[in-house]
Amino acid sequence: MILKLAWRNIIGGGFRTWLNVFILSLVLVAIIGFHGLYIGWQQDAEDNSIKWHIAGGQYWQQKYDPYDAFSFEDSRAPLPEALNESETVGFLVSQGVIYPNGRMKNIIIKGVKTDQQILDLPTEYLTYEPGKYKLMLGYRMARKLNVETGDRLMLRWRDKNGSFDAADFEIVHIFKSTVLSIDQGMVWLGLQQMHEMLKLTDEVNYFSVKKYNGDLGKKWQFKTQDDLLAEFRAVFATELTGAVFMYILLMFLAMIAVFDTQVLSLFKRRKEVGMMMALGVTRSQVIRIFTLEGLLSGLLAVILGAIWGTPLLLKFQETGLKLPEMMDSYGLDGLMDAMYPKYTIGLVFLTVVIVMTILLVVSYLPVKKISRLLPVDALKGKITNKKKAGSK
Repeated sequence: MILKLAWRNIIGGGFRTWLNVFILSLVLVAIIGFHGLYIGWQQDAEDNSIKWHIAGGQYWQQKYDPYDAFSFEDSRAPLPEALNESETVGFLVSQGVIYPNGRMKNIIIKGVKTDQQILDLPTEYLTYEPGKYKLMLGYRMARKLNVETGDRLMLRWRDKNGSFDAADFEIVHIFKSTVLSIDQGMVWLGLQQMHEMLKLTDEVNYFSVKKYNGDLGKKWQFKTQDDLLAEFRAVFATELTGAVFMYILLMFLAMIAVFDTQVLSLFKRRKEVGMMMALGVTRSQVIRIFTLEGLLSGLLAVILGAIWGTPLLLKFQETGLKLPEMMDSYGLDGLMDAMYPKYTIGLVFLTVVIVMTILLVVSYLPVKKISRLLPVDALKGKITNKKKAGSK
C-alpha cells in the first residue's frame, strides 16, 4: 500500500516531478561522463608508459638516479649474463648539448637497444651504420627545437675519459607518444652507436624486462610497474581532487532539488497527511511514504539517464574530448590530441549508490516534522509541535 501510494503521488506531481527526475538524471550522467574521462586518462597514461618504456618492470643500477645527471657516469654496469636478451632492452644515459638553429640546449642522451621487440618505442630507425650518425626525437621535443625529420643537429658529448667530442646527427624519425618521460628534454640514439661514442663496451644504466628475473645481485635494483608509475599516480590523485569538488557541486544541485520538492510537498499536503493519520496511518508509515517518493524519483532518474545518457556516453567514448594544442605541454602523461573516457560497471554502480543514498537522506530530513504532527492541526492546515501542545 505504501509503495502504491508513493508511486501515485510521484506520478500526480506532474511537471514538478519530471523536472526533478531530469535534473537527477543530468547529475548522474555528468558525474559518470566526467569521471570516465579521468579513468580513461589514467589508464591511457599508464598503459602507454608500460608499452613504450616500462614493460614488465626495470632493473636500475644501484647508483642510478634519473633526476641526478651527475649519477649517470657512476651508474653504468654490464648487463647480467643470466638475462634472456630477447626479453631485455638496455638503456644507456648521458649528458649532452645540441645546437638547433645556432642555439645551445642541454639535453639527456639515451641509447637504446635497436633490435628489441618488447617495447613500442620505434628503435628500428636507429639501427647502427658505421660512419652515419642518427638520432630520434619525440614530437614535443622536435616542436620545441623547431626541427623536422631529415634535419641535422650538432650534438656534443663527453666520453668515459672526460674528453669532449661532437658530430652532426641526422634526425631519422620523430615519434608521437603520450609518455613525457621518453620525450621532453632528450634525444635517442642506438645503443651500439652510443657505446662507440662514449668508448664503452656493453654498459647500461638500466634495462627493461618482459618479466621479473629474480634477484640479480646488489648492483641491480628491480623497480616494479607500481614503483615506476607511483609519481604519475600521485599527480593524478592531485588532479582528481579538483574533479571531486565539481562532483560535490553537482550532488548539491541534486540535493537542493529534492529537498525543496519535499518541503513544498509537505507544506501543500498537510491536510492530506492529517487525513491519513486520522484514518489510522501511523506517523512512521507517513514518513516512509514521503521518503519512498524521493527514492522513486531517483529510480526514475536512473532509468531516464540510462535512456538518454547511454548513447550519449558511448558516442563521447568514441569521439573523445578534443584538447587544445597547448595541453600536451602541461607536463602530464596521457594528454595529447584528445581524452577518451572509459566507463566501468563499478563506476556506474558507485555513482548510482551515492546519489540514491543522498536522496534517501534529503528525502527523510524534511518529513521529520511529521513525527510531531497532530492530526487535528494537520486537518486545519497547521503543523504543531506535540511538546508545545502538551505544555499548553
